Amino acid sequence: MKKLVWYMFFITLLVLASCKQEEVPTVINCGDDEILVDGACQRVKSDFEKTFDATDSMSNYTLSISIQQLADVYDMVLMVDGDKSSFTMGLETEYYEKQGNTIDRYYPVGEGYRKENSAQSSTTQSFHFFKDLEASWFQVVSNRYFLKSEYNDEVAAFFQSEFPGSTVSNLELVVGETYFESIVFDVTVNSVMYRFTMTLSNVGQTTVTLPTV
Repeated sequence: MKKLVWYMFFITLLVLASCKQEEVPTVINCGDDEILVDGACQRVKSDFEKTFDATDSMSNYTLSISIQQLADVYDMVLMVDGDKSSFTMGLETEYYEKQGNTIDRYYPVGEGYRKENSAQSSTTQSFHFFKDLEASWFQVVSNRYFLKSEYNDEVAAFFQSEFPGSTVSNLELVVGETYFESIVFDVTVNSVMYRFTMTLSNVGQTTVTLPTV
């Protein structure tokens, strides 16, 4: 009889344990532009924002630059191939290669090239400002993307070494499916306005071969 009582008591404990109320999981409600990732809400980036990330991560591309001042037009081409790059203006081309915190510069001398090492940035560094642009700086007007006027100084800061005291205005960004396609803007220096048109192409297909010195 005593064994039966203990047996019934043991069964009762098992039943009570199995009937114990399970913990109610915490419900996380994300916003319309968010998704749940590892228990936390993360904002889903728009296609426009994704082009900024993709463009910033580019390490191989060709950037064509056209600068117009009235009837005068100056054309330049910057080619980037990982740590190597080249800059062509007119009939002359200079080459650069990053070496840690320094840069090897190859510049034309006579019919050949000479190399020098410098801790300074290359003279083409200002043209890379497009990698520092942010999606929140732009407004949409008739399906076109224009830089908000309060961010003109942010862009102008990149040109102060080449154009001291310059200002930037009327910047329009054209985006493709993955990367930026072109950037058009005005730079004013000492009351003289220059129209810049920068066009990106050959992403992932640009080759730079350093000259022999």
